[in-house]
Amino acid sequence: MKLAAAVMMAVVLAGNVQGKSDFGRQVTVYFNDRADVPFDVQGEAKAVAQGMFASIGITIHWRAGSPSEWDKGVIVIEMATGTPATRLPGAMAYALPYEGVHIVIFWDRIKDDSDCRKVLARVMVHEITHVLQGTSHHPDEGIMKAHWNSFEARTLRFTAGDVELIYEGMDERDASDKIIAPDTALAAEIQAVPGTLNQAVQSREARRAIVIH
Repeated sequence: MKLAAAVMMAVVLAGNVQGKSDFGRQVTVYFNDRADVPFDVQGEAKAVAQGMFASIGITIHWRAGSPSEWDKGVIVIEMATGTPATRLPGAMAYALPYEGVHIVIFWDRIKDDSDCRKVLARVMVHEITHVLQGTSHHPDEGIMKAHWNSFEARTLRFTAGDVELIYEGMDERDASDKIIAPDTALAAEIQAVPGTLNQAVQSREARRAIVIH
């Protein structure tokens, strides 16, 4: 209850400072499923993720596939499978918060968990939040902490600090006069052959920070 009250207070305060209701915030997320995630699993995970963002005044609009090259402000989740153990060992996903568009989730490292729906939902929320915030920040608690297990995934929530950073990041995205375009070259490498994924990440680390989980 205390956490819920703190988050709600952050929402109210942010709305007062900005002179607008934060319950009008929206973001479009493309779910590019190249891993054949069961429809019921992805449906439940999306619903949980959508509910978590709705609780802080953000509406997620889900779309299937890939956006057009110049869609503004969208986020793209690429579902990957066939991931070798040597590729980003132990990671469930990674995000490109400074690029502002791409998330890759390793479905084959989540699917065998008995709570895979809840884990997938929290992974999506965590990575979407990184992109919305535009940072690699990890607090010590809540959905955005750096490390958590599948048991914790059932209860992780946003902290008031998470909410504040999300609003700030979304304001920056909205204020930008440029179109936040997907990295189509990276997307093509990710989609081509599973063996190219590691090179796709490595070739861009020098110029674009990634956040691996």
